[in-house]
Amino acid sequence: MGIGHNHDDGLSYGSTVEAVFPSSFTLNLATGGYTDRLDTMQRYDVISLLASYSIRSHLFTFIPRAGMVASGNLGFNEAQNYLHSLIRRDLLTLTYTTDEISLHPSIGGRATLGTSIGGMRASVEFDLDYAHTWEQTYNGNIRLQFDSIISVRLGYLQRSTNHSCSVHQEMVKRYQGTFLSYHYDGGLLHTQFISYLETGRSFGGFSFDVVSLWRKKQFRSADFIFSTGFLYDLNGQQNRLFAFSHKDVSFEIRHKNGPMFNNMDDQDDRLNVGSWMLGYSWSIPLHPRFEPYGKLLAGIQRFNLQQDFTTTIVESLHPTIAIEVGLKGLGIPGLVIERQNYRLSFTSTLQYIFGTDEVSTVNPYFAEHTGPWLLMTGIVIDVEHDRE
Repeated sequence: MGIGHNHDDGLSYGSTVEAVFPSSFTLNLATGGYTDRLDTMQRYDVISLLASYSIRSHLFTFIPRAGMVASGNLGFNEAQNYLHSLIRRDLLTLTYTTDEISLHPSIGGRATLGTSIGGMRASVEFDLDYAHTWEQTYNGNIRLQFDSIISVRLGYLQRSTNHSCSVHQEMVKRYQGTFLSYHYDGGLLHTQFISYLETGRSFGGFSFDVVSLWRKKQFRSADFIFSTGFLYDLNGQQNRLFAFSHKDVSFEIRHKNGPMFNNMDDQDDRLNVGSWMLGYSWSIPLHPRFEPYGKLLAGIQRFNLQQDFTTTIVESLHPTIAIEVGLKGLGIPGLVIERQNYRLSFTSTLQYIFGTDEVSTVNPYFAEHTGPWLLMTGIVIDVEHDRE
């Protein structure tokens, strides 16, 4: 989301597969690969299988869960390095802290107390999990949910471990404390992000609810739009877009991070560039599948550059303006999923950032990412939501 410092370390990757049954019984299979190239120069993998059951009333929900956690060398390094080779990233040569695999029985639960006011639900949540000889977690948060589409959490996570794995001890320190997170439910597409505000660590992801493809189609008209996509600059660097629009007004986040594509010989220098802008758009409704549009945007641009992963070379904020033009629909009919309509758009944005003279002189490769003029173009998925 353009925040944090992009150490590209810790929870390097993960995946989750979840099956929810009509009886409120749920099975969750999750994997994660952890790397530490800042301190211990080691790594480890985790996989968990948990079963849970939801007990609900009007104000109170309790979800007990139990299962098993496996940790150690699960071979995830091979998958990670294969992906790195495909996208031209440096291979990781970290050793596993142990080649053995250990099993840890796990038990826990979540208690939620909340009430609904119109289309919004406010609740207080408490989580407790214990994985034998692995770790214990305690979590309390306040959750605001809007129309079962967007939920935001602000809370505190306490973790502890008595396991001898030094890398896991380091991860416990990194991923705890005060956190802010969000989850978006687009029927088929889900996105989520969490930031640990005290340690500066964050990660996000996306998922797909494949069962939604067979649910009843109920979309009639768009009340608001969630947009996500990939925009590419002149260096070929990928920028991620997240935007929420209501009528003609939008709030948009664009960010890119990682090694600089114009300096892939030195991938230990890493950028984190993000913008947060408000926009006003207009369109020419020639046809529902062919709709040219324009947009004016203004907001804040952040530049961050890390040397050798941990040393901050650049940290600055700048006002910015942009103009965007594009084509909604691309002549393709929308895909209706329950109360959502998925459409594709092609977009190009020309952005100007004020006061970049100083940051552009720090690193000649970084200067190509600071503008002041930036051009980005790409494909966007617009998810139109019908709230009725």
